[in-house]
Amino acid sequence: MPITSCLSRLRDSTFTYQPLRSEDTGQDESRPFSNMTIDNEGVYKKAGWGRSQYAVVFVCSLLFMGVGIGIGYAVGRNNSNSNIPQAGDTAQETATKPPRSPHPIDTILSSINKDNIKQNLWKYTSRPRMSGTPGGYELVQILQEAWRSSGIDEVRVTPYDVLMSYPNRTNPNRVQLLTSSGQLIFQSALFEPALDSLSNNSEIIPPFNAYAAAGISEGDLVYVNYGRIEDFLYLTQNMSIDLKGKTLIARYGKIFRGDKVKNAQRFNASGIIMYTDPSDFNRGNSTYPDSWWMPPSGLQRGTVGGDGDPLTPLYPATDYAYRVKESDVSGIKIPAQPISYGDAQHFLSEMGGEEAPLEWRGALPITYRIGPGFRNSSLKIRLEVNNFEEKRTVENVIGYIKGKTEPDRYILLGNHHDAWVFGAIDPLSGTAVLTELIRVFGEMLKSGTRPDRTIVFCAWGAEEHGLIGSTEWVEEYMKVLYERAVAYLNVDYAVDYNYVLFAGTSPLLQDSLYQATKLVPNPDTSSSDKTLYDAWKTRDNSNDLEPSVYYSLGSGSDMATFYQRAGVPSIDMWFTYDENKWDILSYPVYHSAYETVYLYENFIDPGYSYTATMAKLWGVLAWNIANEKVLKFDVRRYATAINKFIGNLKTEFGAKWTKQNVNIGALESAAQNLTTEAENFHQKVQSLQATSSAANVLQNRMINDKLIQFERAFIDCEGLPGRPMYKHVMFAPSVYDSYSDNSFPGIVDTMNEIENQNATAKWEVLKQQVSIATFIIQSAANTLKEVGL
Repeated sequence: MPITSCLSRLRDSTFTYQPLRSEDTGQDESRPFSNMTIDNEGVYKKAGWGRSQYAVVFVCSLLFMGVGIGIGYAVGRNNSNSNIPQAGDTAQETATKPPRSPHPIDTILSSINKDNIKQNLWKYTSRPRMSGTPGGYELVQILQEAWRSSGIDEVRVTPYDVLMSYPNRTNPNRVQLLTSSGQLIFQSALFEPALDSLSNNSEIIPPFNAYAAAGISEGDLVYVNYGRIEDFLYLTQNMSIDLKGKTLIARYGKIFRGDKVKNAQRFNASGIIMYTDPSDFNRGNSTYPDSWWMPPSGLQRGTVGGDGDPLTPLYPATDYAYRVKESDVSGIKIPAQPISYGDAQHFLSEMGGEEAPLEWRGALPITYRIGPGFRNSSLKIRLEVNNFEEKRTVENVIGYIKGKTEPDRYILLGNHHDAWVFGAIDPLSGTAVLTELIRVFGEMLKSGTRPDRTIVFCAWGAEEHGLIGSTEWVEEYMKVLYERAVAYLNVDYAVDYNYVLFAGTSPLLQDSLYQATKLVPNPDTSSSDKTLYDAWKTRDNSNDLEPSVYYSLGSGSDMATFYQRAGVPSIDMWFTYDENKWDILSYPVYHSAYETVYLYENFIDPGYSYTATMAKLWGVLAWNIANEKVLKFDVRRYATAINKFIGNLKTEFGAKWTKQNVNIGALESAAQNLTTEAENFHQKVQSLQATSSAANVLQNRMINDKLIQFERAFIDCEGLPGRPMYKHVMFAPSVYDSYSDNSFPGIVDTMNEIENQNATAKWEVLKQQVSIATFIIQSAANTLKEVGL
């Protein structure tokens, strides 16, 4: 329930609110947090007042605060938005009593307009929106103007000059099947053919993988299934296939495409081709534009690089930044290229060698063979990549509503605005929602409704190239975020199908998410489930007492740097399909030219009901966190998760660890200490909230600071082994799959190396990682103590 402080009551009757804007301070508009501190916020000002007058008001405030907190904030949501006469009112008082203002939650729920979201999406998807291109720059201007006109306090554009990767339009990438004499038998499509008027656009970029090296790979072809590390080990160990110098072909899915390329590079392949097998992206008879299934001509673009600007690792790409030489960037060194499954069939159907194992076979009407090479020994593969890299400016759009009582505490809402092509689902469904939510919050602000804490709206640039816009921004403001950020709420895209909510979250935000979904109506009006929470629980695939969330946030979207480097509790959420009905790896036309507004309106969310519901959920969640007297962060969730993860480690590795004298006992002891301190802290918070006194304002601030900093306790400044960018000891992307997290990633990845690569020398690294995890968990427990020393 949102809570209005006693100070805000005094402000309404006594003070005039004067928000500081950039034109008032002369600050640099590209530096968003330069004036956001308690000392200079200037929230409560009245001309001509001196210190003595303020002292009188302060004393009076303390006298009234206990009464205000004890009375005003115990009132439930139903009372706060009701105009029903209260007990003790006379008829005359009732007749003259002014109507009560709607509760802010009700305002959010009633004000979200589906037609506005629809208009936003049509405008945003009218041309390709890749960062660093004319369409990308245009969208930044559209967002900036719309957000400024909404009436929020401030909007800024933050630019970064970074190394970007693009395909060569005049000499597109291609995959060819040739005879030994060089005669062309077949060539992959240079562009996706237009299948309707919306996908017929001259600005569509040719197929490519960003940051794949330019070059040529020619010779024998080898099929490597999904290109996972276990697939490579099967080929090299079980089948004794030497992959050195080979061109590989892998189907998309299961792991991040960049990790497929890294695996190919690790096993000395000369290049890799990736395609969308219909087993993973087409389960229907009809395809786009007659359904949402990927057509044979569709293909998935995507980056194969890392996170952030390659030239300024770990630091922001500001104008004063030191940049490494492009030739010194440690990245992808081999060519890689996506093709359609229609084109892939021409290559795979000609392959020789043994038949692929059953679990390696897709749904193409061919016999899947591994190779190397083709049945006709005179045939060979030729992969030609002509990508280029150059520095270009990418831009974030950042908007602010400054908090009235805690302006130095930030709740951040983020979505990226760049797309590989039209991006009707990814990400512009989310961008359309964000702009509508800003409009609603702006209207609330105009009517005098201001949150207690600051809300920051973020539209990131160049996410598709590797989370560049958000990573550079977090790197620039890392110190500020580390001290003041409360939560980061990410909606990459709003809906990829209109069925069920799907959410990844820090354990700390799990209850906040549940609370918000209980306030939002179910978008399926034909269902007996009245709230989004009920519908989520009904349609969730688990049998738990509450809807399931996943703690593995990975690095697939912009929450990654907030969570894994700045230690900001984060959520990533969207509506998706029924996995029991369709066992597919993502929505079918992912990152293709067929991800159009026509697809969205006809097959993804006709009527925009689920899209509007995401706007409501996002807004309610943000408002609650921005206004809670005491944050609904339950540290016990973390302790429970850690104990479960340690149990999993013991089950999988316990016997081996005992033989190697790995100190798992200390790890278990630290986890038990955390469990005890988490329970004690929770009980103390409950006890303090049951009392009401003027001192509670300071006490609540102290509690909230502990809750905010608790996530940071799991950040190790040294980072993971060989990966200093990832610093979260509990959750970070697997070294073999950036899309998914490992719990205890330093431990699990080291054990994978020991077991799968015979790296027995890594046992000392493993012992060190167990020791670090033990220290971090004990440190987290200490932060919850009254005195942690």
